[in-house]
Amino acid sequence: MKDLTDRIWLRSQEEETGEVRVYRPADHRFPPARGREGLTFHSDGRFDYRAPGRGGTETGTWSDSGDVVRADIAGQVIRLYVTEVGDDVLRLRWPHP
Repeated sequence: MKDLTDRIWLRSQEEETGEVRVYRPADHRFPPARGREGLTFHSDGRFDYRAPGRGGTETGTWSDSGDVVRADIAGQVIRLYVTEVGDDVLRLRWPHP
């Protein structure tokens, strides 16, 4: 998943419908917001989750198997289903238990 790694992806809630979350590269021209959730999938297996606003950043690990990404942050495993990834968009189904 070359297009996925070593980039900061910021959530674009304005584009979302249904259960698919939409993320855009950090240099995308977003409308004003009070903060945006961010994800970074580092090529060395590190994963950063940035909470919106002043929530801070949590770091963990990630791995992929086809279109499923497994992120582990402090023992919490999250499965993210990639529905689209390209140069300017990342779309994920992020099911909640």
